[in-house]
Amino acid sequence: MAQEHPFMEGEEVRWSIMFKWGAFNTEVGYARFGVDSLFFRGNEAYHIDCKVQSAPFFDRFYKIREDLQSWVRAQDLRPLRFTRNTYEGGYTATNDYNYNWDKGVIEADINFENKGEQRLEIPVKEGEFDLISLVFNIRSLPESAYRMGQTTLVRFAIDDAVFDVHIRAYGEEVVKVRKMGKIKGWHLACSVVQGALFEGDEDLHLWLSADANRIPIAAKVPLKVGAVQAWLSAYSGLKYPFEAYADGRKR
Repeated sequence: MAQEHPFMEGEEVRWSIMFKWGAFNTEVGYARFGVDSLFFRGNEAYHIDCKVQSAPFFDRFYKIREDLQSWVRAQDLRPLRFTRNTYEGGYTATNDYNYNWDKGVIEADINFENKGEQRLEIPVKEGEFDLISLVFNIRSLPESAYRMGQTTLVRFAIDDAVFDVHIRAYGEEVVKVRKMGKIKGWHLACSVVQGALFEGDEDLHLWLSADANRIPIAAKVPLKVGAVQAWLSAYSGLKYPFEAYADGRKR
């Protein structure tokens, strides 16, 4: 039986991205993702397209371009293919993953940290994801996983390795979202992978709308210098009416 998911073809969500460092706190870019459905490698599938871009004025200080694409089996969100094309302030990385579940490997073409092009086979087990399919699987967890005190262990692959991510749930909170008002959200804290940008001693905080859609409404990501915050700015094509406004509005 196919798993019921809180999204559908045509969903599109956008966020404003803020950078905070001391007294400096300004909007520096935007992010969006969109969902399409298709038939991919013999499977009914979703194609999820995610892009992150710094604003033109901020490009002079720290230019960011992220293009992440994920193809997942519609039945259970098992990843089938993933691509990453990253530019972050001079740092570049590309990933091209093909998931060969019969062999239990990711056939990966990667290039990151000036290591040159590599072709690897990364072992993969059931329940391991790429970065984008991970977010959509978190959205599809049972509601009990978001209740205060619950913990969930998930795994995802990026570059040449697979990482454990520990998710701690803090229950439902009301989040004040810039220009949209107060929205009820499920608060999750995820362990952050230490790397070129992340300090690794704090958590990534994510809030999902506390309604049937569970779209990301806010996030806070610690960096080595300052922090990035993202806020929901627009949405369309949701599977269900948006019912997470704290004042009871529906849209």
